[in-house]
Amino acid sequence: MTEKLKIVAMSDLHNEFEREGGPGDPSPAWLDLQRKRQAIEGHPHVGPMLDHLRGEGVDLVILAGDIDLEDHGVAYADRVSSFLGVPVVYVMGNHEAYGADLDNLVPHLRAAAGATGGRVAFLENDSMFFDIKGRRIHLLGCCLFTDYRLNGNGEADISLAMLDAGSGLNDHFHIRMRGSLFSPAMAREIHDGSRAWLARETARIRSAEGDEAEIVLVTHHAPIPEANAPDYRGNRLAPAFASDMRAEIAEWRPTAWIWGHTHWTMEAAIGQTKLLSSQRGYVCIEPGAESFVPTVVEL
Repeated sequence: MTEKLKIVAMSDLHNEFEREGGPGDPSPAWLDLQRKRQAIEGHPHVGPMLDHLRGEGVDLVILAGDIDLEDHGVAYADRVSSFLGVPVVYVMGNHEAYGADLDNLVPHLRAAAGATGGRVAFLENDSMFFDIKGRRIHLLGCCLFTDYRLNGNGEADISLAMLDAGSGLNDHFHIRMRGSLFSPAMAREIHDGSRAWLARETARIRSAEGDEAEIVLVTHHAPIPEANAPDYRGNRLAPAFASDMRAEIAEWRPTAWIWGHTHWTMEAAIGQTKLLSSQRGYVCIEPGAESFVPTVVEL
């Protein structure tokens, strides 16, 4: 009988709201969270409570982006790895790039993860595998961004979605790329490249190891329309958060796909593929963020 793997999944921790003195208007729930974290030796002083995961047979932690600004997220991932005693796989989100240049940030994050002695692996159009409990698990990771097609496939629909994103998302005021502000066209270009890479890499693994190869995809942006919160679906900015990749999921047949970005925690399935997000959100702003509990996925 195949032994189950236990993977901790979490994203959108937004630890930048907790560093440097904590939130500007700390709630009683956040103050209680802070006291609990500080009382446990070795526990990270930002992010959710993790002590309940020790001794639970966890095999791997996946951080699906928007953990903290720039390389603070890698430092947090390293502390999580040390505290839980398992490796951490980290995919960047859009917020990691706030105040930074994407061209420089990606190699910087890769180098920062490389300096952790194997505790943290940073993936941006990268794959790796773990041999755990007699099983080989392939991890494919990227930020992904979106194709802006969620509200319509016509060129006019896509152009309108990109125009709305350009004026309505902070990404396009706080991220730089190629010496200028990061544009929706750049985001779409990254998405197209990552989508093609995922297709090639999945095919390569299947060719090398057969149809039974176990593949877990990790992205920050979401691959299904339902990843957006119900009251956000159809919103003019919805295409900037998710793409409809249900056909690819059915074709690629990954074991699981884990994402973030939408601040909507959910689980679903397409065929045998588990689909899930486990998102915290902004502490002291979004209800329940202080009591967020990461999801433990059994594969």
